[in-house]
Amino acid sequence: MKKGFLLVPLLTSAVLLGGCGNSQVSHSTHQNNAVKTNKIADQNNQKNQSSATTATATNDQQEQSLWNQSKNQKLASFMQKWGATMNQQYKSYGPGNNTNFYGIAFPQQFDQTLLKVNNQTVSMKWSNDGTGNADYNVVAIYCDSDTAQSMNKHLYLFTFHNGDPVVLITQQTNGNVTKSANNGPDDGLHFKETANQDLNNGFKAIANGKTPTLNGQKAGNNARQNSSSSNQLDAPDNFPANMQGTWYTYDKTDNKVTSITISGNKLIDSAAPNDATEVHKITDSEKQTNESLNPSTGDRNKQNWAYFRHINGWLNVYGWYQSAGAGEYYKVMTENINGKDVPVLAAASGAGIWLDNNYYRSQNLAQQQQDTTYNDESSRE
Repeated sequence: MKKGFLLVPLLTSAVLLGGCGNSQVSHSTHQNNAVKTNKIADQNNQKNQSSATTATATNDQQEQSLWNQSKNQKLASFMQKWGATMNQQYKSYGPGNNTNFYGIAFPQQFDQTLLKVNNQTVSMKWSNDGTGNADYNVVAIYCDSDTAQSMNKHLYLFTFHNGDPVVLITQQTNGNVTKSANNGPDDGLHFKETANQDLNNGFKAIANGKTPTLNGQKAGNNARQNSSSSNQLDAPDNFPANMQGTWYTYDKTDNKVTSITISGNKLIDSAAPNDATEVHKITDSEKQTNESLNPSTGDRNKQNWAYFRHINGWLNVYGWYQSAGAGEYYKVMTENINGKDVPVLAAASGAGIWLDNNYYRSQNLAQQQQDTTYNDESSRE
């Protein structure tokens, strides 16, 4: 009997000891699991922080880089909106998708073309990131050649010059632009920096990682875009790049060389230097209104204003309040003089576009060619 009673406490102790052992194991397991969970959580946090840091660094690099795909997309959106304010439609061009700007294919023909900016010969290369060894590293090309009227096309090059964003424009319609050993001083495709502040500031903003604006408003503001479009009525409409500068002709009546100077939207005749012709944009409705007015009753500040029309390949400069007559016609031709291709500015007038004068880039040439009639003279009518 005593032995039987002694077994009970032993069994009970064994049971208790077993229970304590399981409890310790379980507690230890929970602790280990907790440690592992914390380690995994820490690792995940570190990975997330690392990913966030990498993403931030990538974004910072993109904003700080001269040019990238993100900025290119912003420019595409901006050009669509800016073009609408100018009543123009632009397409983007690049490698594998060349322009057809009066037969010139950019960027493919950069190396074959004599390129000039402000009459200085320069080099241009396509660049995906804005860097390179060229004078102007081109990151985007926009042209309205598919939709613009003949002889009124615009070619814009978005470039980086010495690391600074610069927008170049040309409207040159003809001339010898191919690079060769026989190029003269007037040859080449001539560019200049755009005078349009919206376009200039928009490109600079995008290049600096900011949101471009139109007339001080975000480019996405449709109401402002419509307002901007209506404000373009009197905006300057510059003469083509190949007409810019001073041209000379020999006046047989006065027996002397005279000149005209074309700068931006102005044409100044040396015979009447105080009566510069200023060319501005105009709408159809304003044309109808102006034509019904007597010029003497029109706005006195616009008496010397004119607007462009394009007729049979000629640039027609028509008076702001003109209701009859043909206005003045201008066209740059290329003539072979003394074995060299030379630009000649033909000036004409009248209903038949009759030639009045040929203008040259130098006084000597104007005097030498005073009696010259070119073989293709009749084709200008």
